[in-house]
Amino acid sequence: MYEQIKSDIVQEYYKTNFPNDGQRFIAWYLRNIHNIDIVEAKSCITDGAGDKQIDAIYIDDANEIAYIIQGKFYSGETVDAGPLREVLSSWAQIRDLAKLQESANEKLKIKINELSKAIDDSYEICFELITTSALTDSAKNDLEVFRKLLSDNDDISANIIVVDNDTLQFRYSEALNK
Repeated sequence: MYEQIKSDIVQEYYKTNFPNDGQRFIAWYLRNIHNIDIVEAKSCITDGAGDKQIDAIYIDDANEIAYIIQGKFYSGETVDAGPLREVLSSWAQIRDLAKLQESANEKLKIKINELSKAIDDSYEICFELITTSALTDSAKNDLEVFRKLLSDNDDISANIIVVDNDTLQFRYSEALNK
C-alpha cells in the first residue's frame, strides 16, 4: 500500500497543497477513504508546528462522528507504540478543549471549535491512527490498554481504530468498489 500511496501523492493537488509526504498521506486518506472533496480535505489537516499530536480532524455530520486522525507514512514493515502514545496525548488534550485552544496552531484552533460543537451534540469521537505499516506486538498490547482506558472513561465517549497497512488496503479496495 505504501508504494501505491507514494505514487498517488505525487499528483499536482497533493504537491501544491501540502508541504510534505505526511500531510499528503493524510489528505490522500481523507479523500480516498472518507471520500471528502479536495477543499474539505485541505481544511481538515492540522499537522504542523503546534498541532498537539493531531494531524487532522474530520467531522462527519451525516454519521455524527468526529475523527481525530494521527498518520504515520512509513515504508517499514512495523511501527512501535510511539504513534499510539501520540494518540493518547491528543486524547488527554481534548479532555480540556479550552486549554488546548490556547496552545494550538491556527488550523487546529478552527477545528477545535468544530470538535467542541460535535462533542456538545454527542457525536461519537473516533481516534484513527493510520499507518502504512503493521503494529509491533508490544504496540498491539499498548493498543488494548488504551482501548480499555477509553472505555473506562466517562468524560468523553471515544474509541480508537488502528488503520494499519492491511486495513488500509481493505478500506481502499472497498472505497474503489463504491
